[in-house]
Amino acid sequence: MLSSFLPHPPKWSERQYKAIASLTEEFTLSTAALEELTVEFIKQMNDGLAPPTSKSRKDLAMIPTYVFGRPDGHERGSYLALDLGGTNLRVCLITLKGNHELESHQKAFKVSEYLQHADVSQLMDFIAVSIKQFINTQHINAKIVEHSTNSDTLELGFTFSFPVTQTAIDAGRLLRWTKGFNCPGAVGNDIVQLLQAALDRNSVNVHVAALVNDTVGTLLAHSYKNPNTFIGAIFGTGTNGAYVEDTKNIQALPCSQEQEMIINIEWGNFDKEKTILPVTIYDNKLDRESINPGVHVFEKMISGMYLGEITRNILLHLIDQRLLFDGTSSPKLNKAWSFETEYMSKMELDSSATLIPIAQILEQRLDVQINTQVDREIVKHVCKLVGTRAARLSAVATAAVIRQGLQSGRLRDHGFPLKLNAQDEVSETLTANGLSDGNVTDHVINVGIDGSVYEHYPNFEKHMKSALTEILGSRTGDIVSLGIARDGSGVGAALAALIATKNTAAE
Repeated sequence: MLSSFLPHPPKWSERQYKAIASLTEEFTLSTAALEELTVEFIKQMNDGLAPPTSKSRKDLAMIPTYVFGRPDGHERGSYLALDLGGTNLRVCLITLKGNHELESHQKAFKVSEYLQHADVSQLMDFIAVSIKQFINTQHINAKIVEHSTNSDTLELGFTFSFPVTQTAIDAGRLLRWTKGFNCPGAVGNDIVQLLQAALDRNSVNVHVAALVNDTVGTLLAHSYKNPNTFIGAIFGTGTNGAYVEDTKNIQALPCSQEQEMIINIEWGNFDKEKTILPVTIYDNKLDRESINPGVHVFEKMISGMYLGEITRNILLHLIDQRLLFDGTSSPKLNKAWSFETEYMSKMELDSSATLIPIAQILEQRLDVQINTQVDREIVKHVCKLVGTRAARLSAVATAAVIRQGLQSGRLRDHGFPLKLNAQDEVSETLTANGLSDGNVTDHVINVGIDGSVYEHYPNFEKHMKSALTEILGSRTGDIVSLGIARDGSGVGAALAALIATKNTAAE
């Protein structure tokens, strides 16, 4: 495997080749390693679904979202969506037209630094007034908003990208602020109630029907366009996944007549004790020096926020051994987080004979003025190692969730010819499903994905698909469809409001 992955140009010294060969071995995940990680991931999923005990370890939170069911693309109506994930607040009107078609109108509002630290009532009043302004400027009223109920109240789905403990589709207590926010009066309180109170104070005729995170929204948004969507995943600055689980498998959930619920996995925290993840000294250094050492180790190995820093740590190690840049670094390269994942992406894309675009990044962005052809080849190879490992680890999470569904969840009765373990042998045809190859596309497992790493990092999708096939078998390409999900935080929030409104009307 190493011979096919590791070049040996004639100008590389023997020491350079041996060092890069060792790095390649460290960062290359075999099929057996992928399988072992997948088995452990499923175990930790089931641990998270089980009721907590004094001895239980729950790396994966497996948070119930109380979103029962999925859209199928035939739904109609108009719903408001609110997206608060940082310094930008976005208000949207999502009009579902049926036949998998929709329209979206939106307006962004800047959340000032003052409001990020003011009492939460001031932040919520700002949000309420922003919604009111959007409604007025877009001339939105109950006459143009079709719902399954006769209420003249506008229904809203709220994407709130901060840690919450959700107790209902329209209830969630804030655990802690992140992303620079620190508004007193919010932690421990129900975010939906706080927002609804502000809407009522400001005479805004809007009802907060649903609270979701962006991963759940991604699943819902993709499902409207692509029925049979089973997973929503984020592979961007951070990573997380949500999927559809049998309610009978959610042991902590009170008895429910609903058959399925979306679970927010919070998979960035997989194997936080590093018992099985292939962490290296470069990963450990990053983890120790991060703002949250000891948690979200999996996320730190595959997300855009961290890949550049892992690469920088490797390059400095090679410099210290005088195997790169003649042992000379620069103040910029020495600075933590200075090597951006965007640089990795551009370097991997450089296919020129002399790798001059890589030289330009090294010289102009990192002030590394002396770099040879060999140096540039090594830097590009290191980027490829880190990026490929990230894609293959991303495939582990995706494959594990699919296997969970095949073994005991919502996919088990479909007869998909996918491998349930390393020894499993599956048919090369779809006769187990009673299907011919001609209509495979009607019976696929759709995975909705959002995030800049998946969408833009060179070969990420290719490496992820290759690893999925290694884990799940040769028919994976026919059965598992990975697709870009657009605007999960907007469209997904509106769809959650639709689901919540329908469920309330049916009670």
